[in-house]
Amino acid sequence: MNKTFAVALTIPDNEAFTALAALRRLGLPLGGVRRADIWSFEVDAAEAAGLPQTLATVETVFNPNKHELTERAGAHPLAGEVWIVPQDEGGAVRVGGRALAGVREVRRAVAWQLFEVSGALATPELLDRAIETFLCNPAFQKAITIRKVPR
Repeated sequence: MNKTFAVALTIPDNEAFTALAALRRLGLPLGGVRRADIWSFEVDAAEAAGLPQTLATVETVFNPNKHELTERAGAHPLAGEVWIVPQDEGGAVRVGGRALAGVREVRRAVAWQLFEVSGALATPELLDRAIETFLCNPAFQKAITIRKVPR
């Protein structure tokens, strides 16, 4: 079964702030940017319920003093969001050098969620411009977006 989590900073995110400044300089009318690390696991059903607590003990992934851990409804980006992954990413079996009980495969991405000046989620067209101009280097990365949230 798949379990997907976002790990985001609760303190100011300098990387997101820098990306916002760069995208604005490139002419994109943005009001905000949020960044999170996405961790997607293929895990045995028997171990799935305890995975959030286990993941919270991996210090290289989660620090309770500065991160929030959120389980996602599925292994796909949200509206107004892109996941950036390496072109040649193969699934790993370890997280932070540790094997986690029942985990058969781990995939990682960086999620960027963009907001228009009005505060609304970025349109697909605005998101595409950000991907093409700054967020993704197609020489070694690929962008994953969703046009419609699955039900």
